[in-house]
Amino acid sequence: MSAREKLSFVKKIYCIIGIFLLIGSTYLVIKLVMHIWHKVPEESAHEKKMTEEEKMFKKMMEGVEKKMEYDLGYKVIKEEKIEDHFHHIGNMPKHDKFNLCISCHGDVPHDKSKEIRAFLNMHSDFLACETCHIKIEQDFHKKYAWYSKETGKLKNMKGIEDYLSNASYKLMPLKYENGDFVRYDSEQLRAFVQKFKNILPELGPSRKSRGLKMIHKSVSEKPVPCGDCHAKTLRESYLPLREVGYTKGRVSQILGNEVVGMVKKYEKFYIPKLFSPGETEKSRDK
Repeated sequence: MSAREKLSFVKKIYCIIGIFLLIGSTYLVIKLVMHIWHKVPEESAHEKKMTEEEKMFKKMMEGVEKKMEYDLGYKVIKEEKIEDHFHHIGNMPKHDKFNLCISCHGDVPHDKSKEIRAFLNMHSDFLACETCHIKIEQDFHKKYAWYSKETGKLKNMKGIEDYLSNASYKLMPLKYENGDFVRYDSEQLRAFVQKFKNILPELGPSRKSRGLKMIHKSVSEKPVPCGDCHAKTLRESYLPLREVGYTKGRVSQILGNEVVGMVKKYEKFYIPKLFSPGETEKSRDK
């Protein structure tokens, strides 16, 4: 075979290989296009076969790798973020950086009463602890102000609706002292509380008890009952709702609130045993 014939043979081999490569590449491209083209209809057909529970579960599980942080004041909780989950809200409540009670008890301080703790903690977002736990007996000694959770600065009652959605302000009572209204959380009390917290691990039971009594000396033995604020009429309401800035429409929602009646009718609160199979009736009532 001459050199020219060998060269011609090699060219034919290369041409055949090239043709096969071209056919193979074209086939792969067609398969890829068809896969992409038919992917969405296939998924739609699959979703049509799914039950409502399966669709809900699929939606619930989307994005579980995302994390959310909840700052409770005294600790931070991290958990998975599940889109549209009914326990999650779009905007996190603002942490109260100023309130003296919060510095020890946290933003969600009520946890003893299973029956009503959710209602109480909901109020903690826009009412200072002192509002309910320092009961002012005489009406002419009652005065309230809104304070910023960030700075502690007082603000007038204008724009009350802004305080009610993801409230950045809380309502606090003022103390009548020497003919003037002053804050319960004075600079002197703040300094004492900070010092008390610093030396708390070193204190014995009796000194610790005396210190706590001094800090809580203004706190009432029993908090203001729900029905005192959610009274039948504005005149009977413990809080001067109109004076602190609530609109007439909002006042009508607060007065005679059905939730108060529901809370009062609670006699026992049962958690289904499937959540705690080892618990006895007595242990659940504690």
